[in-house]
Amino acid sequence: MTNSSFKSPAVAGILCVFIGTFCFACKGIIIKLAYTHGISAVPLLMLRMLFALPFYAAVAIWVQTLNPASLRKGDGWKIIGLGLLSYYLSSLLDFMGLQYISAGLERLILYIYPTLVLLMLAFWKKEQISKKAKIALAIAYAGMLLVFIQDMRLTSEWNFTLLGAGLVLLSTICFALFVVLAGDMIKKVSSSRFTAYAMLAACAGVLLHGFSLGEITDLQQSTPVYVLALLLAFFCTVIPSFLMNKGISLIGSGKAAMLGSIGPVITLFLGALILNEHITVIQLLGAGFVIAGVSLATRDK
Repeated sequence: MTNSSFKSPAVAGILCVFIGTFCFACKGIIIKLAYTHGISAVPLLMLRMLFALPFYAAVAIWVQTLNPASLRKGDGWKIIGLGLLSYYLSSLLDFMGLQYISAGLERLILYIYPTLVLLMLAFWKKEQISKKAKIALAIAYAGMLLVFIQDMRLTSEWNFTLLGAGLVLLSTICFALFVVLAGDMIKKVSSSRFTAYAMLAACAGVLLHGFSLGEITDLQQSTPVYVLALLLAFFCTVIPSFLMNKGISLIGSGKAAMLGSIGPVITLFLGALILNEHITVIQLLGAGFVIAGVSLATRDK
């Protein structure tokens, strides 16, 4: 075989992960831009799901056509529960938190989810965490705390910053729990089927939540909000989810995680460029601690 036969899949995988990471990094920016037009968290999340719903429904039909075998007894309810936990509850808490904190801080808090996965697995499997992993966790959480304190100093409404950070942290915990619980199910039913079914369940959960609160009238928004919601649905949800999965399959989860570590830095700079969010040396230092800590912790597993 020629060298190009080895390089092409690697290059394609790197491009998939990089583009997927960039798309994910833009999520908080687009949400914050939408908030400037007066929309709140629940209606925006509803619009995101409404725009993404036809695509995932099409994928679900396509997957069912290729593999018409029925799910095993109980698997359907498990997928629904996992979809509600991550794409509904975790997303809702994240959207709510972004009403109060910067996109950069939100991204850094979300980025620590691998360390929470490590702690959860250690707790449930009764495995000891190595000294190296403990140091890595301390570095990551110290970096997050550093950025959080800096954000508190840059605002007079510290109580809102505390509330927003708490909501995003709860969102991160929900997502980490989803990652821990979903691994076996994804292997059992395939990633495409799982993603499509879980997203359909999440769409139903979000829409029922909004309808029960009477948020349906708030779906009538200006054109810029619809454009931003459409970008949020496809550019920051559908497209990166498939790109990241493809990238991982081509270059492996380890390299994908290393490339994905640039996500928080991208969000910090985009927040400063587009949203005029403050970016300081302390924030960059804190982001560096978070990225280094998470990288060390995930490598140690």
